[in-house]
Amino acid sequence: MDLHILISRNAYSYIRPMSPSRTLIVCIILALALLGAGCTSFPADEANDTRSSNEDVQVPASYRVTLAQPDARADFIRMDSDVYNAGEVVEFVVTNNGLLPLSCTRTPPDFRVIFQTGSGRWATKMGPDYPAAGNVSYLQNGESTQVYRFISTGWEAGRYRIVSDCGPEREFLIRVLPTPAPTPTPCPVVDVTDSGPWIRIDPIGDQQAARPFTITGTTNLPVGQELRYTIFSVLESDKASSLDPRGSFTTLVEEGSCGTNSWRAMGEIQATGEFFVGISDADRKATAIKRFTVY
Repeated sequence: MDLHILISRNAYSYIRPMSPSRTLIVCIILALALLGAGCTSFPADEANDTRSSNEDVQVPASYRVTLAQPDARADFIRMDSDVYNAGEVVEFVVTNNGLLPLSCTRTPPDFRVIFQTGSGRWATKMGPDYPAAGNVSYLQNGESTQVYRFISTGWEAGRYRIVSDCGPEREFLIRVLPTPAPTPTPCPVVDVTDSGPWIRIDPIGDQQAARPFTITGTTNLPVGQELRYTIFSVLESDKASSLDPRGSFTTLVEEGSCGTNSWRAMGEIQATGEFFVGISDADRKATAIKRFTVY
């Protein structure tokens, strides 16, 4: 008993309670440590919430416009935009966001496009007016159809509506961008040192016998002035130098551009071989001759 009492007394004397001032200092140190840990770490749940919010952030489309729709089920048809330029591809998918399944008239579900006429009535633009009934299918909650695409090339500006076989409808607009005016081609620089009258013949190319053809050219002669032209074979080469007016035809100078007028002549040759066409003004101050082949 004396030994047990001695050990107990020694243990009590070793584990003595701290003084009140020392206890206060230890509490302050523990509080500061806890605050420091709270500033440098997050609970696991908060860290997961931060990652989820980052994953939900989506980059918006470069051109996105929404329209007022006929009813709430229009949101079942998901599109990038409700406004498209004529010629662009329209892409969409139907997703059942409701509680009840959607009944679709065909398997797989299809769609048609209608448009609003000038009188306000709706007419079919694409697809049958009245879709033929087929094997009925159902779109369950959360289910989606395939991705549908169609191109709007040649479509007029106006209001259109996608009508799904599963019931939802969504409207969109087609706009036609104005065609930019073509840039006028500047007139070529013309050497005005030689101001005398002239006539030129455009390349003729090979022609087929017994077929009418057109010969064209340019001139600096005034609009309305009469020109005379003759078509003859190579064997009649004497006419090439004299441009004999016998058997010639006439044509008039037409208005051109950049100070250069034009002319045209009609021909039809029954034989084959090599031929010339010669043309001149009435005073024969300007002449031109060109060779071509008839086969």
